[in-house]
Amino acid sequence: MEEKQLKINHSVQKVFAIIENMSAVESPMSLNDISKQTNLPKATASRLLYTLMTMGYAQQNPKTADYSLTLKFKLLTNSTTISHDIVSLVRPYMQQISSELNEATCLSLCDKQELVYIESIDSQDNLLNVTQKIGKRAPLYCTGAGKLYLSKMTEEELDHYLAQTQLVPLTDQTIITATDLKKELSKVREQGFSMDDEECEMGVKCVAIPLMDQQQTLLATLSVSMPSIRASSEKISQTVEVLKHVTKNFCL
Repeated sequence: MEEKQLKINHSVQKVFAIIENMSAVESPMSLNDISKQTNLPKATASRLLYTLMTMGYAQQNPKTADYSLTLKFKLLTNSTTISHDIVSLVRPYMQQISSELNEATCLSLCDKQELVYIESIDSQDNLLNVTQKIGKRAPLYCTGAGKLYLSKMTEEELDHYLAQTQLVPLTDQTIITATDLKKELSKVREQGFSMDDEECEMGVKCVAIPLMDQQQTLLATLSVSMPSIRASSEKISQTVEVLKHVTKNFCL
């Protein structure tokens, strides 16, 4: 019996042409640039990009309309070194902070409007076991680190996020209205750090600061988690001071 001759799927070829070109550059690309680099009509490129976006492998900046690959895609490829590189750079700072405060620390990234934990160090008394969080995801609106990402959004981006996100109360402390969340984010912008006041998990408070690149773009967040019984106003102030002091000359 004669074997059926297999044919090349040209749609797959076109998708990978887009992915290869986007992964070859370090900055977001416009639809026009993607079309030129891949020799694809804009309509075709736009349709394929939309498919990648619905699957979580590409994202579009609502302000510039430029496209880029998401962390979800990068974590499936050799680009996982991006997270490994960040971890190797930040971990010594995390160790110093945990040592000075005797509390747990976490390093997080934002992917597809969710927080992703990529590294953590438990508190010395092991009262909080945060290492189990590595690889886990959490909402932006109820986490200290997540609020930092929301605070960096434009008004248009934030409204888009709120339109797509249900503010589900994870605890009695969770902020569940857009008005209250916007007030909280305004406070975050003013003070330069963010807090999770038992909003994600009862009995746990968290203080987070941003880690910026040379263009002052927020790339990652560093947070300290502690049992609420230890989270006095003095301890919170000390935590903010230590976080800012240890990372004052750090730039991703």
